[in-house]
Amino acid sequence: MLSTLITSKARLALLTLFVTHPDERFYQTQLIRELGLSSSLVQSELKKLAGIGFVTSTRESNTRYFQANKAFPIYPELKSIVFKTVGLADFLRESLDDIGPVEVALIYGSVAKNLEDMRSDVDLLVIGDVELDVLNEAVDSAERAIGREINPTVYTREEWDGRVKIKQAFVTDILAGSKIFLIGDEDELRRTS
Repeated sequence: MLSTLITSKARLALLTLFVTHPDERFYQTQLIRELGLSSSLVQSELKKLAGIGFVTSTRESNTRYFQANKAFPIYPELKSIVFKTVGLADFLRESLDDIGPVEVALIYGSVAKNLEDMRSDVDLLVIGDVELDVLNEAVDSAERAIGREINPTVYTREEWDGRVKIKQAFVTDILAGSKIFLIGDEDELRRTS
């Protein structure tokens, strides 16, 4: 979906890498190697991304480093779009048929609040009747693809509803906090059976 909006595969790959690793610095040769793109493509796209302020660049010795600019005016929105499309969501969506019926899947915690650092993991909440072994395989695959640890928390709808009714602290924190929805929405999350 995002590839329809952003037609440059190189730009999409760079956006995804920078957003999923916001506190890491990358040098051009490293980006070429990691993304498997040509030098001219990476150089051109980095120039464009730096020109609009999405990435910052610093020079140390003979090496120029690039890093996501989390102060970029639409960084939180771009991050949300990347996570919903080409980031974690795509890797999990591909396996959803095998995992079982998922009513709600969302990212919460430091990533959703835009407060993560390079050591932060991705907190994932899944509500539904899922096959845990298959979910763990999907999470392992997504971790390898985005290079971040993912901590899934899984509830059946009945378990979630029970925790909502007793106003369990963890659940009320999620309801009140920032979230990036991968499946479902706020109404689905708050709905009780």
